[in-house]
Amino acid sequence: MSLVIHNKDIGKFILEIAEKLPVYGPIEDKTGTKTRFRFGRIRRAKDYSMIYGPTVIPPKKYLFPAKEDVMKFEKGEILPPSNKDFVVFGVNKKDGEGIFYLDEIYNHPVPEAHYIDRRKHMKLIIVDSLPPSNNVTCDLYLQLVDAEHLSAYPFTEYGESLITGNPLFGKEGDVGTISVRHMPDDVLFHPRLAEIVENSRESKIWDELAKVCFNCGICSYVCPLCYCYEQEDRIDITGNVGNDIKGGRERRWDSCMLPDFAALPFKDFRDTHKDRIYNWYFHKFVRMPSEYGFPGCVDCGRCIVYCPARINYRKVLKSLIENDKRK
Repeated sequence: MSLVIHNKDIGKFILEIAEKLPVYGPIEDKTGTKTRFRFGRIRRAKDYSMIYGPTVIPPKKYLFPAKEDVMKFEKGEILPPSNKDFVVFGVNKKDGEGIFYLDEIYNHPVPEAHYIDRRKHMKLIIVDSLPPSNNVTCDLYLQLVDAEHLSAYPFTEYGESLITGNPLFGKEGDVGTISVRHMPDDVLFHPRLAEIVENSRESKIWDELAKVCFNCGICSYVCPLCYCYEQEDRIDITGNVGNDIKGGRERRWDSCMLPDFAALPFKDFRDTHKDRIYNWYFHKFVRMPSEYGFPGCVDCGRCIVYCPARINYRKVLKSLIENDKRK
């Protein structure tokens, strides 16, 4: 049995949380030109959108911002990070999976201290119609069990504290059945997908995609699991070098789809359009399953929705599977 909250009380619940910590989540963006939703600060109950379409930027921005200072120094001292506790409320299960897999990536094989510190300060609450599974890590999981109610599954002390003794969770319901990561399909769950993609290096499909792909990197920027970045050191000298020098190291999102991503002074290791496109698929569906045990995709659909060339990665994978000589 699990505690249940009524849909109409979710707004009150959010405001209770917001009294103690800043809350961020999916909100409707009426000023957007293409998307109706984005992740932003929730200050009023009516700001929150329980059901949301694919946002341009996934909630990974709260853990891995598009632009951030990973280190600052001033007058010979390294300034400590200023991360504070905050809550991300109402991400769906696929976006929750994206955070779960980012946690795995940034903890193994070498822990990334900056990400880990920010993750410790983030409280995560997932809301979805599917029950929780082992592929999400959150403080509280709220499952939509019918048109009016959500069952609550706390996974941490913080999550437990939100519902224990809370009059908004006054009724009990049946615990749902644990689900798998995705509904099985013949593309992402093809048993030989990694092998097929790896062996497709000379496939004509990459030449065809090179004719339409802009190499703009949007597929990477909108992806919950793309984590490539570049860094730049900044140094400001204003007078006495020993006393006044200050600066920092800035980290910015990057993309393997951009022409100079793999360029070195003596060689560009992926100097053709075709090479960069193939590498994107290789990394997600061959390298990541090999290194981490999961693909670099949670099937959120953002790269399909926001690609200016209208490239659908599922159709690309399906074509590779259909053309596989060993099927």
